[in-house]
Amino acid sequence: MSSPTGHVSELQLRFLVLDDRTDWPVVQVFVDGREAFVDQRPGWQGFDPADMLGDQSPLLPLDGGRRVAVYRCSCGIEGCGVIAPVIVPSPDGRRVSWVDFRNYVGVFAGPTAPGSDRVDGRPWPIRDLHFDRIQYIAEIRRASGDRSWETPGRVTARLVAAGLRARDVVLAPDLRLGWVAPASEGDGVMLSFANRPSDPESFIQQVLCLSSGHSEPELAAQDILDRLQAVPTGEWGSRFGRQPP
Repeated sequence: MSSPTGHVSELQLRFLVLDDRTDWPVVQVFVDGREAFVDQRPGWQGFDPADMLGDQSPLLPLDGGRRVAVYRCSCGIEGCGVIAPVIVPSPDGRRVSWVDFRNYVGVFAGPTAPGSDRVDGRPWPIRDLHFDRIQYIAEIRRASGDRSWETPGRVTARLVAAGLRARDVVLAPDLRLGWVAPASEGDGVMLSFANRPSDPESFIQQVLCLSSGHSEPELAAQDILDRLQAVPTGEWGSRFGRQPP
């Protein structure tokens, strides 16, 4: 997909904390110094930095383009609606464009949705945006390297997840690590292990909750990993389990 010529805008990405939920900021999109999409959907919000940024950021252009949800419903659930353009590089490689903005309901469960090209979304009245590729990529890299949004709880959760994935730990033969997040109440982390069955009715999820007496994220994460490693995986549910929230 090629993009037409037009005004070249400047992209800026910022972090915003909503409703004092400091562990869960969102990425704001600014175009030419003004927050994008406020005219179409005031109050809609971006995605978590961990989902939107990084070396594999969905904002990075792919040859041929891909549709990416850059904002979602003000309730925070992308299944309720998204602002999802196709992000595509120009044929000469000098620009990156956001074109064909569309809304989808019940399609996206994150910034990307494989197969969304087979679903007809509702067009948004948003003009195509064109960015200088060098400035665009540099801004994504800059924002990805900015960890100021990451609270101690998020750091602890990230380090626990990295430690578990490095060891390829399993809870039971069919269960794998799904996510690790700060505990919804108090200190500590919650861990979700789930299977990926072909039969949805056989879906199994196990949620664990562990805390640490350490305040430093690195020490807290190591403490949690050591406590898990000291208990056979088959006993994790009885020792650390809780009902999914």
